[in-house]
Parts: sequence; C-alpha cells; structure tokens
Amino acid sequence: MTGHPLPRTELAALRRQLDDLHAGTGAAVALAGEPGIGKTTLISALAAQGRAHTLTVVAATGRTGTAPPVVVGTEPTLVLLDDVHQLDTAHRDQMQQLIELTASAPVLLVLAYRDRQLSRGAAAVLSRAAARGQLTQHRLGPLDLGQTRELLGDRPDLTRLHAEGDGDPLYLQLLAAADAEAMTDAHLILLGELAELADRELRVAQAAAVLRTPGSADLLAAVAGLDVTETLSALDTLTELDLMRPVQLLPRFAFRHDVVRRFVYAQIGPSQRLAAHRRVEAELLARGAPVTQRAHHIARALDTGRPEQLPVLIDAARSTMHDAPADALEWSEAALQLLPEGDDRWYEAQVLALRAQLLRGGRCDVQQLVHTLLPRVIRMPGRDFSSTMAVAVRVRRIQGRHAEASALIREGLAALHGTHPSTAVAMHTELAALALDRLDQEAARLNARKAATIARQHGDRLGEAAAVAQTAMAHLLAADSDAADRAADIAADLVDTTPDSSVVTNLPALHLVGSTEDALHRFTEAHRHLSRGAEEARRTGQWFILPAILTSLGAVELQRGLLDRAGRTLEEAAELLEPEGTSTAWTAVAALLALVRYWRDFDREAAAVIALGDQALALIRDQGPVEGVIVRCLLADLLIKVAEPERGRRLMLDALGGPEMPRIAPANRSRWYEALSMAALRMGDKRDASRWVDLAEASVRNLSVSRRGFLMRARMRLYAARGETALALAAAEQAVECFAGRGLDLDLCRTMAAAGTVLVDAGRTDDARAWLGRAAALAEQCGSARLVDRVRRQQSRLAPDASTRGSDPLTVLTERERQIADLVSRGLTSVEVAHGLFLSVRTVDTHLGRIYRKLGVSNRASLARAVLRSHATTPAGEPR
Repeated sequence: MTGHPLPRTELAALRRQLDDLHAGTGAAVALAGEPGIGKTTLISALAAQGRAHTLTVVAATGRTGTAPPVVVGTEPTLVLLDDVHQLDTAHRDQMQQLIELTASAPVLLVLAYRDRQLSRGAAAVLSRAAARGQLTQHRLGPLDLGQTRELLGDRPDLTRLHAEGDGDPLYLQLLAAADAEAMTDAHLILLGELAELADRELRVAQAAAVLRTPGSADLLAAVAGLDVTETLSALDTLTELDLMRPVQLLPRFAFRHDVVRRFVYAQIGPSQRLAAHRRVEAELLARGAPVTQRAHHIARALDTGRPEQLPVLIDAARSTMHDAPADALEWSEAALQLLPEGDDRWYEAQVLALRAQLLRGGRCDVQQLVHTLLPRVIRMPGRDFSSTMAVAVRVRRIQGRHAEASALIREGLAALHGTHPSTAVAMHTELAALALDRLDQEAARLNARKAATIARQHGDRLGEAAAVAQTAMAHLLAADSDAADRAADIAADLVDTTPDSSVVTNLPALHLVGSTEDALHRFTEAHRHLSRGAEEARRTGQWFILPAILTSLGAVELQRGLLDRAGRTLEEAAELLEPEGTSTAWTAVAALLALVRYWRDFDREAAAVIALGDQALALIRDQGPVEGVIVRCLLADLLIKVAEPERGRRLMLDALGGPEMPRIAPANRSRWYEALSMAALRMGDKRDASRWVDLAEASVRNLSVSRRGFLMRARMRLYAARGETALALAAAEQAVECFAGRGLDLDLCRTMAAAGTVLVDAGRTDDARAWLGRAAALAEQCGSARLVDRVRRQQSRLAPDASTRGSDPLTVLTERERQIADLVSRGLTSVEVAHGLFLSVRTVDTHLGRIYRKLGVSNRASLARAVLRSHATTPAGEPR
C-alpha cells in the first residue's frame, strides 16, 4: 500500500486559506465525514505544510478532552483540533472563542470531527458560527477509483474493493489486508473503538455481527443472552459511538458498514461463534423466518444430528441462486456434508453447487454435469435443473469455446425431449449466436425465431427478448436495417418492462439486447441496458457474465467519446479476466483498452500504447478467424494510426479474409474500408485509397445513416490528398451530419479536426477557425488529450483574428494548468510547485508538458514571457 491520498478539493481550499493566513487573514474551517474518510490525514498534512512555511502550529485532539489554548498574538498561527466529537463540555467555550478570534487575528482554525457523533452542544456552536459566516464547513467524500489505486496500489481486485469499501480509506485498507496476518493501522483504529466498550455493549455488538442482517432489539437480546432493557441501553451506547445505526422503518440496528461487522465477527472465538449461530437459528426458526435467513446460520454451525436442516439448505440455495450465488454455493456445499453420495438429494445439491460456481465465474466439470448429474435429476418433479446446462453453454460461448458450446447444446436438446421450455429457449438462442459468429444469417434467423416462439408461448419475457435481439442481428447481417431496428425495439420493450428481481434470472438477455443496440449504433439505449446489466451482475455476484457486459459497455463508451469512463469500465473487465490470462475475452478487452489509451493519454508514447495491443495480438495467433477477426481489426486500426500503415494493412486484410471482407458482417465493413483507405494514403498510394473508398460505397447500401459517416470521412481525406478542397469540405459536412446526434462523438470530433486541418492547409483560415473551434470543445468534452493537442497545433498555424488579438493567451489552459504556469513563471522548480499544490513531481511535469504544447513554447523562460503577456492583457479588476 502507498501513502494515504488527500482530498483534492478541500486541500485546494485549505491551501488558499493558508496563503490568506500568510497575508494576515484568519478563518475557521470545519472538516466533517465518516470514520476513516481522511480527516486526520488532512489535518496532519496541514500541520506539515504549516511548519514548512514557518507558521506557528498548535495541534490538539478532542480524544484527550482538551482544546488548544486561545491564541493571542500578531504572528500567523495555524490551530488544528481533531476529533471535536470527543471534546468534553468544559472546553466548548474555548472552541467558540477560537472561532471568534479568527475574525480579528491571523489565526486559521481547522476543526475535524465525525458528524454523527457530534454532541448537540458542539453542533450548536458550529451551527451558530456557520450561520454568522464565521465558519466554512466541508464534508469529505469517498475516494474515487484513481485515489483508491493510489492508496492500495494496482491490484487485480481493485474495482471490487473500491465498491465494497465505498471509497472509505479505513474500510479499503481493512479489505485489502483481509488475507494478511500483519496488523495494520486500520485494524488498530477499530480495535481501539471496540476497547472502549463495556461487556454488555460488546456482547450486543458480537450478536449483531453473527446475525449479519439488521436485527431488532429483542432478537439481539436473545442472541446476546441479555434482557431487552439491557440490550436497548447497550444499543444507545453503540449508536452514540456510531458503531451501529438504526435502519429501516422498524426499529432494527446494523453496523455503520459491513466491513466493521466482519471485523467484529473475526474477533469472536470459534466456540463462541458456533454457539451464537445456533442460538440465532433457533430464534429464527421459532419466529417463522424464511429459509434464506436460517440457512446462513445452519451452514456456519452445521449439526449432523439434525437432518431437518437439509431441506432448509437446499431450498435456500435454490431460491437465492440468482440473487446471491455465493450464498447458494455455501449452502449447497453444506447440504452435501449431510448427505451420503448416491442419494437423489446428493445429486440435486451437486447440480446446485455447480450452477452457483458457474454463475460466480468458476470452473466446473461439464462432462460430469452432462453425463452423471443431469440424467439423475432432470425429471425431478417441480425442478428445472436443465437451466444449469444453459448457463454452462453460455459460459463456453462467452469464453470463445464454440465447438464445446455446440456439443453441449446438441446433448442438452437431446436430453430435454421437449421438456423445460426455458432451457430450450436458451439453447436455440445460443445456436443463433453461434450462427451469427459464422455469418450464417439463415441459421441464425431460424434458431432465433424458434426460440422467440417457444418463449412467447410460455411467458418467458427475457428469453423472448434475447431471441428477438438475435433476430435483429440476423436482419442486420442481411443488411436490412429497418427490420433490425423494429426487432430491437421489441427486445428493448421486453427488458424495460421486466423488474430487476426477474432480470437477474437471465442477465445474458440484457447483454444480448445491449450488444445488439451497439451493433445498430443505438448507443444511448445500449449504454442504458448494459449499465443496468453491469449493476445487477455486480450486486448479485454473477461474475460469469460481468466481463462480457463490461466489454460491450466499454466499447459503447469509447464510441460515445466517454474516454475516462470507458477506461475505467474496461480496466474493471481486465481485472476480472486477469486470472484467465489468455482468453479470447481478455484479448478483446486489451485491444479496446489500447484504443482508449491512444485517444485519451497523449503523453503516453505510441510504443507504450500499443504494447497492450501487441500482447493481445500474440494471444490470438492460434485462434480461429471468428474469435480473432475483430481484435485483429482493432489492432490493425491502431497500427495505422501510429504510423505503421503497411503492417496494419497486412494484419487487417489477413483478419478479414481479403478485400471483400468475407469474415465480417456487411454492416461493419465501411469502418474498416476507411481504415484501409487511410493506410493507403499514408503510404502515398492514392489509387489504392480510391479503391477502398469505392468498396466502402458499396458496403453501406441499405444501412443506417451513421455508417455512411465512415465512407464520407474516407472521401474527405481522398479529396484532400488530391487537392480538391471544396469536395473535401463537402464530404466532411456530410460525415458530420452522419455522426452528429447519433452517439458517435469521438468520430464526430475526429472528423471536425481532420476537416479543420484540410482547411488550414488550403489557407481558408476563417472556415478552419470555425471547424477547429467546434472540434476543440468536443475534444475537451471527450477527454481526448490527443485530439486536444491535434486541434491546438492546427489552431496555432492560424493568424489571430481581430476578436482574439490582445486577448489572454492563457485561455487555452485549464485552471490547474494556469496555477502551475503562474508558479513556474515566478521561478519555482517542479519540486517546489509539487510541494505547494500537494501534487507529485511527475504530475507537475506532465502538466508542464501540456502547457508548453498548448502555448507553443519550449522552455520556462518562454513560458514566463507568455504569462507576463497574459497579465498585461487582463483588464484591471478581472481575475486571472
């Protein structure tokens, strides 16, 4: 783990107040937030900053029951009071005097506290001060994913830990250290909180930790072995200390965070824990609680002398399979411990365990499932174990193991004999998906139609949605965009009118609908459905489908120009797939990530950007054309962009099977024809470029308008290469019309930037200025440092017009870049700037490189002159 990241917004505000303090102006600031959120870290950083600036620093903590003395003097003084919520009543007047002193003396007072534990008296003091304008209040929020990476380091489970810990540094460190034996500062903090508890409060806290779900006072009393009055009194203390909080409408209580509950649970001795689970289960049984509540405690304190526990475990595993497959796995494995091998219920528990493993993304013995287990349970009355086969098939197809998936489908359909319609729907839908991968439009259409008919007859809305989505893809394969759109509308309506409680039973359906919408360039709808699928997969722990959903979602976000978001989405997918290492799914994620980083991270060298892509390319060399074609095309496109056009051209044509592109659907060809045309132009072959443009023209007939955008952009470049500026501009305008308003923001920005370059080359400065201005705004919106730089370089070639002469030359900089430029112009080194702004030296140098490029300067002296010109052009009284 690395150092604790500091909250940037609050840090910047406090830095400004430190500057004001140097100038003799005092202030009072309050920092509130959840336990462990970073208040003490921020206080410590301020103390160090104050001492580094030779300020008088007075620090105290309410933990000791004292406040800092009231400072009276003329020297600037930084006063820090942590843990105000623990300050005793006798020192509140002292705190109020300090707040009032800041209005007339050079004192910066910073108070930090847990707002839920703040006494009414202290809250009143702070509230009155804020109302009078004497106190500025900040509430510290959770870390973002980047800050979590800074705290924990780059690890494969980072995204999961960030979500599980809600961005709280205390909980994140506890989760990260879960498998380590070493005691961390986070452990010591919570041990300190528990050490303050009397025996009665500790017993209630331990009872709540064992219970796992929010508990009423009477249930907690029964588990803790106390009467209700004692338990209520203990709960009063626990809520005052903010270890527990009341939840829900009924008077129930839970820990402030589940990480705290798990920590308390881990401190309970094994025998004490066993006895507590048995007491909970007995209480829940007496109260008629559902099997899903009892099963957790039965599994944790299994009693082989109580065979009546067996159906509870099996029923609970079956009923919670999609909402919590991790629990279903635990409970089915516990049931196996009570059953002799060969018993019918033993086979049933085995199938349940295998299905839960599949849903969680684990591996299972499919041959055992098909040939040993399913034949024993397939005809059990009231059971649909065949759906386990459907999950196995989906997993194999998602992994790119198409031959194995096809074999499983044949065996599964033969075993069903017309029974279990929901599984038959899934099998035929998977057959349609496999046919689409082979570009077999007729087989895809027939299987999708059969699946949709069976689903409709049996009221399987999600199965019908998935099948209709495959029908839409079959229409798209036949270049019938109108029919594809109509089918996609039906599929979307089916999933939109299905509640989440039902959607979780078939998340692959949501993925198929979203992926189909992506293929149809319906990016807004695709983003909505894929985001919903990702959220439900995370919530339930259905990891088997989450990487596929995230990969599709990341591709949509890339197209929409949401580059930061696409990077985070694809990095999460890569983390989930990393244990597989060489899967087809991982290669697709790697290729998409390479493209995201190419557009987003201009400072990254081209070789570093395509390294990830090269790794993916190495992994797919032994895969068939179906698995590798899109990945190869993505990597070929990247190679063409980074000035390796010949290599990119060879790779793309090899992947697509030649100039006619027989290995890819017609709807997708215009994009790759454009890439081949660009490669030809970069190699100086206009005739070859013209050939690819002609092929692109033929490929977009009967397809949606957005696909013509790639053709028109290819024409724009070809006309520009011939010196036909008017035709190039006309083609650019048509390309923009094709891309605009259809979610293709990255392509829209690229087109406008390229058109601006054409106009600059032709000397049409007024037109160029308009195109580049629009491109610059969209590039910033997309977060593409590469496109921003590309546009700025073209803008620098334009002579300034009357409206920009004499204007501030620093307007192209962000607020942070202006801060750094101003400090560097004063002669500060990168180390000094980093120290003053609480940044790393590397971050400062990265910003400095961008500043140089945006301003067209090459060194610090030139930058200083640019800043001086900025000061000279800023009207008096206006902020710089």
